[in-house]
Amino acid sequence: MSDTTHLLESVPPVVANSGQPELEPEDQGGPSLADAASDSDEGLSAREVRFSDLLATGTPPAEAARAVGIATRSGRRWRQKARIQAAVRARLNDAVAVGRSVLASGMAAASRALVSMADGSQEAEAARCSAARAVVENAVQLCDLETVKTQLSALETQLAKIGGTKRWT
Repeated sequence: MSDTTHLLESVPPVVANSGQPELEPEDQGGPSLADAASDSDEGLSAREVRFSDLLATGTPPAEAARAVGIATRSGRRWRQKARIQAAVRARLNDAVAVGRSVLASGMAAASRALVSMADGSQEAEAARCSAARAVVENAVQLCDLETVKTQLSALETQLAKIGGTKRWT
């Protein structure tokens, strides 16, 4: 086992919204994106939920439509529905939160690996260095994105409280 792998195991995982440790996939019983986005599924039929799942995982709309048993044209119409768009958005947000959690939990190990390669305690292998740098950079970017989202949401709430029509100059 490499030092980096050992370091990864010693860092507790972080979950974006719950503050609870993230379960490993085998502990979760293999939840689908629909399980995580069930609040956004209210009012959707089972086929619409499946259609949303497929769109959120990158399936082209025509293929998603065929998979749920509707015509391609109906799939294009479904894709325009606000409820479907909200369900897809919720699934994508959940996927980003999981990605942020995984990267954040690996950030300490990746940082230690970079430092040990920089100070010469470990051999600086190009692939390991590149991977560790990518983990650190992407974790920081996703955490920054979450901060900006939170601040934007707070500003939108404040704007709504004051009527939302005032222009800031």
